[in-house]
Amino acid sequence: MSSEVETMVDRPTLLATLTSTAAGIRGGGSLVARLCEAARVVTDADGASLALTAEARNFATRSVLCATDDVAARIEQIHDVVGRGPSADVARDDAALTTSLTDRGSPWPEFAEMVTRQTPAVSLTAVPLHAGPGVLGVLTLYRSRPGALTGTLDDLAFVADVIAVAVLDGTAPGTPPPGASWDERSAIHQAVGMVMAQLAVPADDALALLRAHAFALDLTLPVVANQVLDRELHFQPEEEP
Repeated sequence: MSSEVETMVDRPTLLATLTSTAAGIRGGGSLVARLCEAARVVTDADGASLALTAEARNFATRSVLCATDDVAARIEQIHDVVGRGPSADVARDDAALTTSLTDRGSPWPEFAEMVTRQTPAVSLTAVPLHAGPGVLGVLTLYRSRPGALTGTLDDLAFVADVIAVAVLDGTAPGTPPPGASWDERSAIHQAVGMVMAQLAVPADDALALLRAHAFALDLTLPVVANQVLDRELHFQPEEEP
């Protein structure tokens, strides 16, 4: 196993890139599917998948939420068939890992053999998802060509947690407290409307993206909402040249 990956950009820039990439993905789809594809793009992976893990030590309880392509889906199916692999270890140990599937001495020889025989994948990176205490699931990224993903494992963990907060847990940090003032709630509702207009997404998706920004940048949701209202924060996807 290896943790050698290239250095990624600073976190606010990474967050903005992830959001704008998800917003600019053609063909629509659910927020989780678009964020999964955005994670693939910003990390220079060939495919990505996201699975929920209800019980970290009971691999059979997990469910796959999305896969960006047939290879990513097949890798998740092989995880289920073998019952062990990188995703299982990451869910249990709460620690990201990168592994080559072609090296001898794999901790999961049956898994590695099946993946390399049935898919073009040569390396995998698995990262735990958090939106509070405990592991909610695992983001798995594969490459079918030589070279490392873009970013350190800490950067990839940041990407995974942003996705988790946005789509998996409505009570995660950034959610307005029950005692929030009318002005704060009004600002949040107005900001949701602006994000809906900017990205052509439903209200739940817009609120999820605001919550993810609040979590990722260690801000409150009213502060992020006011940044949107003051035009300091934009969710508009970049125009293609």
